[in-house]
Amino acid sequence: MLKLHTTKVLRVFQQCLTSECAVHPSSSNENLKPLETLPYVDYIKKKYPDKLENMNVQVENLNSERKECKKNTKVLNFFRDLNSFILNKHSVELLPVGSMVTKFVNKQSDFDFVFFPKRDDQRHRNFMSVFAKLIARESEKLGEPVEKVVELPRMRVPLLIIRYASGLSIDIQFPEENYHALRNTHLMRMYKVCDNRFTLLFLWLRAVCDKLEVRNSKYGLLSSYHLLLLCVHFLQSEQALSPWPVLPVLAKTHSSLVTADIPISKVAELIKSDDPCLDVFSWKSHNKMAISELIIRFIDYYSHFNASKEAIYIEKGLAQKRKQVFGDVRLQIIDPYSPVSVCRSPHASAAFFTAIQFMRKQFKNGQMIASLPDVPEAAQFLRENHFSFWRTQMSDKIIV
Repeated sequence: MLKLHTTKVLRVFQQCLTSECAVHPSSSNENLKPLETLPYVDYIKKKYPDKLENMNVQVENLNSERKECKKNTKVLNFFRDLNSFILNKHSVELLPVGSMVTKFVNKQSDFDFVFFPKRDDQRHRNFMSVFAKLIARESEKLGEPVEKVVELPRMRVPLLIIRYASGLSIDIQFPEENYHALRNTHLMRMYKVCDNRFTLLFLWLRAVCDKLEVRNSKYGLLSSYHLLLLCVHFLQSEQALSPWPVLPVLAKTHSSLVTADIPISKVAELIKSDDPCLDVFSWKSHNKMAISELIIRFIDYYSHFNASKEAIYIEKGLAQKRKQVFGDVRLQIIDPYSPVSVCRSPHASAAFFTAIQFMRKQFKNGQMIASLPDVPEAAQFLRENHFSFWRTQMSDKIIV
């Protein structure tokens, strides 16, 4: 009789325990959840933690290389001397833009300038040829002979390309009115000081896009500025990172510093300043994700981004519904300085989203997560897209 009573008590106890576990599942049960049922980001984090740690290290190595490149004082001294010999600073300046100011440099970085005249008559396109000859003559005197000069006066933004025998190359823009390059360089510089993970994400994205051969603005593919804005949107949008974004929406939080209403003369002064002394330094994000997790989330976010239905607005910090489009779908990225997209080529859009889908699949299989700097998986991508229209169109163009 006692044995029967004991058995009954044990059965009741087991039933209660089972019921309690069903109401309050333990963390150990969560850990036993099949990997295949986890959301994409959680799946990668759970399955490849060691590779993600390696990715963190590899991206930091990219940043270390960037810091070494920006110390190249020989090149900077050459540009300083060239500027002083050929220009009268009271009437005109060559202002650095792009990576020379933001310091997003690597060994392949070009040196970009904007011709910034203080007299309207010097903006005439015929002046470009005179200026090119002047640069060639003075460069020779400074020990840097010019190998090739390319004048592109009929571009939307007239461009002068100077190629030196040493391999050095500089691009000089001759803007008409809005000085877009100066303004967007200043904007990226301000975002850069907000959070170091912006720099890290961009360095990773640029390195991988170069290996996949989808970054080449001269062929109508992605430019560095496109990549920067894609990073900014992801890092500042609560649609991508909720509830804590990494970056602020500077047009809202610091409108007096980055909007299109700022006089270009003030932007020029900020560009030349070594230390802008701006209060964006006080920004602190509540988001504490490691760069490897942000990279995985970046790929996941853009793999679901519908470029035919959404447009990115940097000034608003979000993606909004766009007008219905037909034919070629072009990535719409609206920065604070132009009412139209800065990404005008359908080739850039196709190349970007093809690369995103490829990386998403590779990550899930444990590939490309920690493969810098070589990225051997790029060979498969190039094979698969050898006849894609955004690649074949390049064979019909001349590299300038």
